[in-house]
Amino acid sequence: MFAKRISKSQFMMGLQCLKRLWLYNYRKDLMPPVTPEQRQVFAQGRAIGALARGYYAGGELVAAEYNQLPRALKRTEEVVAGGAKVIYEGTFVFNNVLARCDILKRNRDGSWNLIEAKGSTAVKDEHLPDAALQRYVLEGAGLKIKKTALMHINGAFVKNGPIDPKKFFSLADITKETAALRPEISADLERFLEALASPAAPETGIGRHCSTPYNCEFRGHCWKGVPEYSIYDIPRLSWEKKNTLKAMGIMLFKNVPDSFELSKSQLAALKVEKTGERLVDKKKLARFIKEIKYPLYHIDFETIMPGIPLYDGSRPYQQVPFQVSLHVQAAPGAEPAHFEYLGDGKADPRPGLAAFLLAHIGPEGTLLAYNASFELQRIKELARDLPERGPALLALTERFQDLMKPFLERAYVHPACHGRFSLKKVLPALIPDMTYEGLGVANGGDAQLAYFNLLSGELTPAATEKLRGDLLIYCGQDTLAMVKILEHLRRTIL
Repeated sequence: MFAKRISKSQFMMGLQCLKRLWLYNYRKDLMPPVTPEQRQVFAQGRAIGALARGYYAGGELVAAEYNQLPRALKRTEEVVAGGAKVIYEGTFVFNNVLARCDILKRNRDGSWNLIEAKGSTAVKDEHLPDAALQRYVLEGAGLKIKKTALMHINGAFVKNGPIDPKKFFSLADITKETAALRPEISADLERFLEALASPAAPETGIGRHCSTPYNCEFRGHCWKGVPEYSIYDIPRLSWEKKNTLKAMGIMLFKNVPDSFELSKSQLAALKVEKTGERLVDKKKLARFIKEIKYPLYHIDFETIMPGIPLYDGSRPYQQVPFQVSLHVQAAPGAEPAHFEYLGDGKADPRPGLAAFLLAHIGPEGTLLAYNASFELQRIKELARDLPERGPALLALTERFQDLMKPFLERAYVHPACHGRFSLKKVLPALIPDMTYEGLGVANGGDAQLAYFNLLSGELTPAATEKLRGDLLIYCGQDTLAMVKILEHLRRTIL
């Protein structure tokens, strides 16, 4: 049993985890189906790659699907021999390694520059072996590589009309870095092929590599023996300490010794895990609740984060708010009034959303959000991008309180949360009759995908109406949840 050829993506898998590489080759049946969110990420990557070609316009595209390798190799040979100055998706094989190169630029002396395009806003450590492997394959295939560059998104770019690839992207010279990695590639390939020749998967334990630098598609398989509420659920526990506990034979969260070195918040979570009883600091809760002024505005945003900016005045990967929900209470315990805004999926949603906020939030009272730093930053960005409303929007930022604070500071710890304090964990623990299960849009990822679907313009009127309804229900559920959680905390201190 052995692999006939290793692709660039498989090489990167091997660097992350040999077991992942082996499973990918022989047990693809263990991979979960691709999710709609992943398909959206892939589509964004393809769009960024296509835009990157505009940096070196007029090149020859090797247009062959990934299952048409002979065709891609033949076409690449033709465009190289034909004198193409720029080649997109050139395909080469050397020493049983396959590489498809984003951009190859021919120099006057016949040498080539290799340009690897990435959707990040900076060069990352994992980009270097990726490019180094391509250089290894190209040089082995007979091309002289003069320069290797990493093309990444310019994080300071602000859209103003049609996007100019030369302004949108930045080039980083990584020629020296890839050359330094050259001696390691042959050894890595030998190690990978040896692992792939084995009839059994390598014995690799779980660890940081399960999600770094990339999420592994076999995580569900490798983690299936991990018990529920294990040491891996302890919030913010380092991998070094997780591995220490595992070496001690401890896997359950509740079995961690009291003497084990943990932070105050982790110790509080452990105490609750062991006793099954909630931990309440009424003085802390009372101080928090006292800081809340009425009328009270429970607020929640939903955002999209496109790599390629959609609207003038926006930036790559900017969190663009397209929806907001407000539950407004005039006094403690009062029945809340609900107001909501949702962009139409056609125009920039920010001007309408800003106008909505200023129309429905009065001059006094607290704005309460769950993980308020998110909403605060969005409002600051709205003030920056809509300067005519800037002063009024910035004034709102001085009135925020964070409903996560009592849980983050362990003023209230519930055993059903198992050390976690996200809204999706806290809500069912405190308010069992409220749930996100069964909703058409049930989390932030669903909301982003739903709005991207609205932006596509490909939905029928009926599908558009349903999706808008699902988005409104979800965002409204978030702010209503905050109303209920605050009421629960008030009752707790009585």
